[in-house]
Amino acid sequence: MLNNEYPKRMMPGWLKWLVIILSVLIVISLIFGIYLYQSVQENRTSSYDKIKENVFQKTELTDINHIERFHGEKAYYTVYGETEDKTKKLIFYPFNQDESELISLNQSDIVTEKTIRSNWKIECNSCTMIDIKPAVISGEDSQPAWEVTYEDNSNRYVMEYLSVTDGSRIEILRFNQLYNGESD
Repeated sequence: MLNNEYPKRMMPGWLKWLVIILSVLIVISLIFGIYLYQSVQENRTSSYDKIKENVFQKTELTDINHIERFHGEKAYYTVYGETEDKTKKLIFYPFNQDESELISLNQSDIVTEKTIRSNWKIECNSCTMIDIKPAVISGEDSQPAWEVTYEDNSNRYVMEYLSVTDGSRIEILRFNQLYNGESD
């Protein structure tokens, strides 16, 4: 009689298998996602050792602190480093490794990222900052710049290019959002 008072709550067989299969699929997807992320990261930075070697050979840098990538009309590696006399340099090394397109700047001669950020906050205090990074504007002549990306107060994605020498505006691109996800 006791066994009938508390009936066993069992999961139907098909539901148990469904839960097991979904769990296995989630674990496999997670493992694949981690593997894919690591592969992409490794591929993205795999050329950095070769770039360091080339930059040491073709420039006066003796120490490299950091390397980034910039993709504009032409792609560049952005190399932060120092010379033997501790002069800080910013090198734009082209992906195509053409030495004639290499751009070298003393960091003391450029407007700092901190200055660009503080001036931007004054000009656009209701905007949302996304990123600031060194860039190269291609045209008649390749020109180093700061690429400032942000969302303005009209919810537009904005890419603004500022001169590295004086912080003046070179170019600005604004992208309007066509769909905002809200229904009327």
